[in-house]
Amino acid sequence: MKKTFLFILVLLFTIGSIAAQSDDDLFGDDDDFFGDDDFLIEEVEDVSAKTDLSKGILFDNGSVKIGGSLSASASVSTTVYKKDTEFVDNLKATTLTHSLGSSITIDARPNQNLRLFSRFNINYPFEGDVLKVKEMFTDFNAGDYTSFRFGLHTVTWGTGQFYSPVSDMINTSSIDPEHRDEQVDGSLNLRTLINFPGTMNNLWIYVIPDIGTKKARDTGVALKSEFVFGGWELGVGAFYKYDTAPKAMLTASGSIKKWALFGEAVYQYGSDREWLEKPNFNDKKSMFKATAGFMRSWTDPNISLLAQYYYDGNDFDASTFEDCFFYVQNSSLIYSEYGTQGHNVALALGFSKLFGCKDLSFSLFGRANFTKPKLIDVDGTEMNMLVTTLNAIVPEASDNTKKLLTEYPRSVFSAMLNYSFNDNASMSFGPYITVIDWKKAPTVSMQINFTLGGGKF
Repeated sequence: MKKTFLFILVLLFTIGSIAAQSDDDLFGDDDDFFGDDDFLIEEVEDVSAKTDLSKGILFDNGSVKIGGSLSASASVSTTVYKKDTEFVDNLKATTLTHSLGSSITIDARPNQNLRLFSRFNINYPFEGDVLKVKEMFTDFNAGDYTSFRFGLHTVTWGTGQFYSPVSDMINTSSIDPEHRDEQVDGSLNLRTLINFPGTMNNLWIYVIPDIGTKKARDTGVALKSEFVFGGWELGVGAFYKYDTAPKAMLTASGSIKKWALFGEAVYQYGSDREWLEKPNFNDKKSMFKATAGFMRSWTDPNISLLAQYYYDGNDFDASTFEDCFFYVQNSSLIYSEYGTQGHNVALALGFSKLFGCKDLSFSLFGRANFTKPKLIDVDGTEMNMLVTTLNAIVPEASDNTKKLLTEYPRSVFSAMLNYSFNDNASMSFGPYITVIDWKKAPTVSMQINFTLGGGKF
């Protein structure tokens, strides 16, 4: 089976390198795909008025640019309906939360063949891990047809907007569908880009060292090639790491008339749990993940639509005490597998310039999972045994794990009316609905969100 799989990978790479195209410019940013452009249509009235500051440049000395962003917001949330609770009690439990954070980027280009880039995030409250290095890498060339990037950076292989199993092959976090403008966490790796002379063909090679074990044999290798065919961009690639599930992937993006379409597919030989329990090629089952979606915008009236379907074929199972205890010991799998197992959909619909008012907009968002497996009885004997065992072994993990396994919502819906007071402040309000179990009543909250200044510099 191992030889067969390796043969398939070689065949995929050979086909993919026929007519490949790069996923960014030679020294382009890898986080463009996860940028923070507004989903609603925005009209720029005076392009000529842009200055260096509006472009995100604070200091420009010919080779160094320093820029970034600052976000400041507050949110008030009150539960207006929750089964078996009193409204007065819910009103007393109204929450007021705040968010204050800044991102600083340093982009230095000593010469045309060398780039040095760093991105730092700073978040309030200033305790614990206040400063986080989001990206730190260097770009350099070796001749005219080969370039390298080494360091910590986000890989944007996928085409998905809410879900991207292809990008998840290398990145250490996934897109949050509710905050898809936030950049995901990348990994430390060496990226090699080879341009084939006289063609538009490119081959990307990623070498990903294991920063945990620091063993050479645990180094991961990923390859990708892209090519354009009839107005569509197609990609093919694979990932392999010792004692880890091998993966192969395909991507596609294009358009039909005014509809932008995108899709991804991942084949994985063996589930993550199977490889953790038995790290070899024997007795493994095939696993698939696939997603497809579309985008469309209209200018009169100003409407934007984005929808995506995602099938996650992982075999997460927490229906027994033994299963739950396994995932407690490997809690990262709860985040990567439990929330999206089976069939998922996500949709965002935006209306700007409501009633001819440029400061008034409305947005709808929804995500739902329809086939997530049933858990053990959260109020039964098995769950009590699990919590008791966890308290004795890993007390700090018991509450968080129980919450993840029992309160991770199957679906979230929101409808927000937004009004911008000026260029620096806005307010939105509307219902926020969560569904833990399709057979149980949802929880309905009312939220009021304030944006208090902030922006790019």
